[in-house]
Amino acid sequence: MASSDSSMIKALLESQENSYRSAMEVVIKQIREKITKLESNIADITTSLEFNQREMDELKSTIKNHEKEIETNKAIMDKQISVIDACKSRIESLEERCNYMEDYSRRNNILITGVEERSGGETWEQTMAVVLFLLDDKMQLPGLDLKRAHRVGRRLDARPRPIVVHFSRYSDREAVMRNVRKLKGTNIYINDDLCAASQAVKNAQMPQFKEASARGKIAFFKHTKLIVKESSARRNNLQSDDESLNAEAEHPINQGEATLSTDDEGSLASTAAIAGGATAATMAEAGMDAGSGMGATGNGVEG
Repeated sequence: MASSDSSMIKALLESQENSYRSAMEVVIKQIREKITKLESNIADITTSLEFNQREMDELKSTIKNHEKEIETNKAIMDKQISVIDACKSRIESLEERCNYMEDYSRRNNILITGVEERSGGETWEQTMAVVLFLLDDKMQLPGLDLKRAHRVGRRLDARPRPIVVHFSRYSDREAVMRNVRKLKGTNIYINDDLCAASQAVKNAQMPQFKEASARGKIAFFKHTKLIVKESSARRNNLQSDDESLNAEAEHPINQGEATLSTDDEGSLASTAAIAGGATAATMAEAGMDAGSGMGATGNGVEG
């Protein structure tokens, strides 16, 4: 009996051991399969990381190449900008020289505004006759040698168009500019005949010109440069026999209005003989004030 029970217990233990062993083998197998799967996943991840690393390295290399290209292109652009700036400077210089040459070509010219125009228009012969009458009757300057005189621009309203007068001799032109004070009160203005660019430069400075004149300062133009001095400086200059002051009255040209301007022969010499006007010394002899507004002399503006 005891032997039988012992055999049964032994068989039961062996059965439990076999069951436990089978269960453990299944668990171990599952663990091994999971480990194998994890190892495979790790290998895939490692491969992917290595691939990404290679791509990053390639991108870094590409970025470096692009940076080098950018630096090269920037250097080229800087050089081109430098060339462009030099070209702009050269163009501006050439434009200034062209403007100067155009002004110089007009040194024997004057621009007259405010002279009545025939309603049906004028021929150049009629315009010439009007100018000769003005010079003879209003300014007492007979016998001047005019090469031509003609109206400029289109007549868009009732206002008369300006007249460009070209003298054969520069001395005749200067004689007119020295006597423009005789036109005071006639609403006729005589001005330098400047190119559009030079006239625009002068017109742009007219607010400063008027402001200085309103404050009692001496304001005048040397070609297109505005000169402003204190009144004491003007008195000192008027007392000197060796120095002369260019005085110029401005009335900006805008759709047929007059621009008043003069330069003296001293200014002409310094600017290769750009046309000039009456000097302050001449004005002093005539008892004129440079601040009075009248045709083409003085610092005031009549309007």
